[in-house]
Formats: sequence, structure tokens, C-alpha cells
Amino acid sequence: MKLDKCHGGVENETVVFCHKNGGGMGLKSKDEDGKDVGFFGCSYCHSVYDRQVTHPYYKPWFVDELVEYAIKETDKRLVKMGLK
Repeated sequence: MKLDKCHGGVENETVVFCHKNGGGMGLKSKDEDGKDVGFFGCSYCHSVYDRQVTHPYYKPWFVDELVEYAIKETDKRLVKMGLK
């Protein structure tokens, strides 16, 4: 996910795998095969998705739509890398 204030760092040092919300308190979301569901995002994007930071104009429902797209793109990348 790349929001307009996204900053992954010079060598992507702030990019992490952001787990999809909804797994339950303290639980990570998994797919039907038991694999993690999520997307790559910088610390800012992760904070916006987790509602720790309010984006200046993106509404939470729109961020959730962006996340669904980011998950699909991340899955494609993980398949190409042989990790999924």
C-alpha cells in the first residue's frame, strides 16, 4: 500500500508485512490454507490502517478498500517469489 505520505525509507527499512485486521484480539488473519493475509506497507501506512493515525482526507472505508487491493498485489508478489 502506498498512501500519499508513504515513506519506506532509503532502503525500505520501514516497510513491514501488515496483517489484515479481523483475526481477533492479538490474532493474525489467515487464509483457508493457514497462511498470513496482509500487505507490505511502511510504518505510516500501517499506522493509518490500524487507525493510530488519521489520514487528512482518506476516510477509513476508503483505506480499507485500498488495503484489499494491496493484499491482492502483495499475494501476486509473494507467488512470484515462491513464498506463497
